[in-house]
This record gives sequence, structure tokens and C-alpha cells, in this order.
Amino acid sequence: MDPRRRRIELVLRIDGAAVAVSAPQPPSPAWLDELLPAQRAIDDAAIAHAVRKAEAGGRTVACAKGCSACCRAQPVPVTPPEAHALLRLVEALTAARRHDIEARFADREQRLRDAGLADAFLQRVDALDADAARTLAHAYFKLGLACPFLDDNACSIHPQRPFVCRQYLVTSDPALCADPFAHKAEVIPMPLHAATAALAISEAAYGRRQHSVPLVLALAYARRHRAELERRFDAEPLFRQWLGALR
Repeated sequence: MDPRRRRIELVLRIDGAAVAVSAPQPPSPAWLDELLPAQRAIDDAAIAHAVRKAEAGGRTVACAKGCSACCRAQPVPVTPPEAHALLRLVEALTAARRHDIEARFADREQRLRDAGLADAFLQRVDALDADAARTLAHAYFKLGLACPFLDDNACSIHPQRPFVCRQYLVTSDPALCADPFAHKAEVIPMPLHAATAALAISEAAYGRRQHSVPLVLALAYARRHRAELERRFDAEPLFRQWLGALR
């Protein structure tokens, strides 16, 4: 059997409950972004559990297709493997669609450069404290940079959307999402931290500090670090390490 078609059957313990997950087995050796299909399956199972728990408590997810406030101005941090996956996704598009999407990315990157913010995201060495991160995110937000994959108020890459997009589910009035710095939306708490775990295994694999970047800079980051991102690793120990770092 083709190893890419095999499945991993897992049982996660979340809030004392057993959550069964069937995920595609990553190839080995693998780029770190080739672990993403399995990681997304596990993340989706955890998210579904969190939603059921919220609904049992009388809360309803307000997010729906056509509600795109969080796609229109927020930084949307992606991990390095996710940036690499997005670059490969764009490179696999038809010529016309790729030209359109790359033009959108180029526009957002240039606007960040004109605002003097691009290098603050791309060349970050030290971790930012909460106040510095908020200040930087607010400066980004004021530019109103829509996600390059947003079409007709909907995500055009929904199955491949980043971890943070999957996990950001609000139960408050969607109108509050238009300006998260002025209004605090009620967000469903997530039991697992997939993006944080992805950064942890990236640091272990690449041997240097890793950080997320705004989605609009994903192509720029992935192209700059392509040689690193195309290193292959034994998938199983890194995948197990990711599972251990989820909480």
C-alpha cells in the first residue's frame, strides 16, 4: 500500500473525554509541511470537541461563510511549515490564478514595507512581549490588509487554512470582530495548541528559534527560507513530538 494512503488511528484525551481521530499518515522522510494533513485532522477533531462543549453550555458559533471580518485586517499568524505549504499551494495553481494570487501577496507585502513593518515580522529574532506584540499587531491592523485568498467574502483555500483560522471561533456578535482592538469578542477556548506545537518541532528540526509570520508574508518568508523548509526528516519522531507539545 502507498504509505501516503495509510491512516493513523488515535484516541485523544480531551477534558477527560476520549476523542477518536483518523488521520493520514505522513510520508517519511518528509518536509515538515507534509505533516500538516495529519495535524489538521487532529486539530479539527479537537475543535469539534470544543464546539460541542460550548454548544452544551448554550453558546453558538457565530462564524459562517460570508462573515470575513477576521480575514480583512488581522495579521493571521502562520508557522514556517504552513508558509511553505502555502507557497507550494500557490505554485501549483493554474497560471492565471497563480498570477492573480501572487499579485495580491506582492501588494500586501509592499504596503507593509511602505509602512516600515515588513522586516519587523520577517526578521524577528527575539520573542516579543505582550505589549510589543499588541502594538505591532495594531499597526498591522490599521493597514486593512485582506487575506490574499479571500474571494467573495469566503476562504478560497478553506481545507488548507492555517491553524489559527481553524481555531478562531467566536460566539459573540460578529460585528465585534470588525475591530478586535476596540471590542473583545467571545472566543471558544481550544484544548490543544496546534500552532505552538508546530513551532516547537520546527525549532527541534531546524535547530534555531522559529516564529510565525502574518499570512500575507507567507510567500516572502517561504522563499527566503526555502532551503531550510525543504530539508526532510524522519516523520514519526517529529510527529510524536508534536503530539506531546499540543497542550
